[in-house]
Amino acid sequence: MRIEFNNREKEFIHQYWYTVPEHIKTQLINKRRKTIDIEQDDIKELVGYLSLECNHCNSRQLAFELDDLRERLEGFINPSSYIM
Repeated sequence: MRIEFNNREKEFIHQYWYTVPEHIKTQLINKRRKTIDIEQDDIKELVGYLSLECNHCNSRQLAFELDDLRERLEGFINPSSYIM
C-alpha cells in the first residue's frame, strides 16, 4: 500500500522505527519522495514502535506528534484485527 507522508513524519518514522526494513529506509531518506510503499504488517510493527515512544518520551509536544502519526497509521490497518 502507498501512503503519503510529509518530511517531518518521515523523519519520525526513520528515527523511532528501530527495525525499519531496508527497502522502506531508502524511501524515508529520499526527501523528494512524498509516498512510502509499505505493507500492512509493517504498519502494525511501526504503530507499536510509535506507541512505545509516545509513552516514554520526555517532550509532551513530541508525544502528541507521535501519537497523531500513530493514529493516522492505525487507520490503514484492518480494524477487525484489533477487535477483542
